[in-house]
Amino acid sequence: MREYLCGRGQGIDVVPYEGLAPENVVPNLTRFPYENGSFDSVTFIANLNHVPEPQRDAELAEAHRVLRPGGNVVVTMGNPLAEIFVHKLVALYDRVLKTRYDLDSERGMHEDEDYYLSDSEIRERLARAGFRGIRKKWFWTQWGLNHLLVGWKS
Repeated sequence: MREYLCGRGQGIDVVPYEGLAPENVVPNLTRFPYENGSFDSVTFIANLNHVPEPQRDAELAEAHRVLRPGGNVVVTMGNPLAEIFVHKLVALYDRVLKTRYDLDSERGMHEDEDYYLSDSEIRERLARAGFRGIRKKWFWTQWGLNHLLVGWKS
């Protein structure tokens, strides 16, 4: 991620995905390892649905905490049918052909994860975390099946 943001971006996760340095793998995403107001933008790229349901509000509250006033959060999500179909198809492909195209297939979907989140759930959670001016926008990747919701910190 840093190469796309001129060395200024940070990525964290609880899973040691390829490209993450060891210091960017954290044990708990309900407490980000950053000071208040550290960032202009926080993104959840097709992953909020993988945050365990009981922790989603806490993680979004952390995104709000680490944003500067006027900063934004971006949450991308695919079309529900595409998300379910693609996850299941890639999982089958990986299982049958012994490939590792999707780390979600390898680690498995946990019962408190979802294949997708509805726009209304994302909007409600963003609002509870303190974000305002939440808007939906489409972008043209993966056949136009993805969209994003953007919210702002006052």
